[in-house]
Amino acid sequence: MKRTIYCFLVFLSLTSCTLNPTGIQLNPAWTSHSLSAWHDHHPDMMVVSQDKKWLYVSCETNASLLAPSLLAIHIKTGKQHILLFGLHKADGLKMAPDGSLWLGEEFKDGLFWRITEPAKLPSEQRVNRSTLASSTPAIMPLHRVGNFKHEGLAFSKDGRFAYMADEWKEGCIYRYNLHTHQLKVLHKDKGWLLIRDAKHARMDAETLHGQYFNRIEDMETLPNGQILLAETKTGRILMLDDRSNLPKVSTWLENDALIHPDNLAWDEKRHWLWITDDDKPSYLWAWDGHNLREIAHHDSAEITGVTLYDSDVYINLQQNLGQLEVLLRLREKAHVNDL
Repeated sequence: MKRTIYCFLVFLSLTSCTLNPTGIQLNPAWTSHSLSAWHDHHPDMMVVSQDKKWLYVSCETNASLLAPSLLAIHIKTGKQHILLFGLHKADGLKMAPDGSLWLGEEFKDGLFWRITEPAKLPSEQRVNRSTLASSTPAIMPLHRVGNFKHEGLAFSKDGRFAYMADEWKEGCIYRYNLHTHQLKVLHKDKGWLLIRDAKHARMDAETLHGQYFNRIEDMETLPNGQILLAETKTGRILMLDDRSNLPKVSTWLENDALIHPDNLAWDEKRHWLWITDDDKPSYLWAWDGHNLREIAHHDSAEITGVTLYDSDVYINLQQNLGQLEVLLRLREKAHVNDL
């Protein structure tokens, strides 16, 4: 109770104070507004609900029936509740073509969990990570998509495939057919090769000589169907083109300012790619096709989970244990009067 009251008082100070208690350093053309604040939630990926009313946020906490794994924050009011407890290192997060929510765990035996009709999910559901049992049949593990470090996830434009990346120094790219339920790994010369044992996907991928990448983090589908991948250890944004018989991965963006690209979000209105940079300090970049623009940076917090709604940009400030973590809405000053 004391922690709840404290967080509420801190949140009030964040939303009313004219100073900069969050520590975010913004490009002068932008302004920030605090929507929510927490301690020890480790907010990471974000996605907007189908009805455009809520932001879902994954929480990169250790597995515990008391540790939050998925939050819901109302975009207009900032009202929030915990939807799910109990996953281990929840990270990857996307809305699937069928309207379900996929939530992945970022550790070597991580699973993706599918939440059917998340808008109807009652708050404070739980998963027992030891038995993989959940408090509702609406939350189920997706065993067929493979056990590995699940952060990167993207769906094809036609709704046929889910693409996933194993966030590991020798991690591969996988493609899961949503209709036939086959899991395949990318081979540089042979294309997609069948994984026979999803539980041991890494071992199968090694046996098949799947193409290795150095810690791919987020993935983002472009309007033309190409898929961007943030390879954090090389500082590059890669592009997967799977529109022909032989898929190809090439470098899409390489810039000396990018150190550890992490989360990605495509801005259809501006035709920009938003990129978070997991370095010290942590940066929020926008690539406009010609220049890499610094929109924000923070000296101690990690900027995570960039996502778009209308013309607004949402980011988390993830901190170490005991420090304040914040969800921020960024808006260009030309649009401030629209509040």
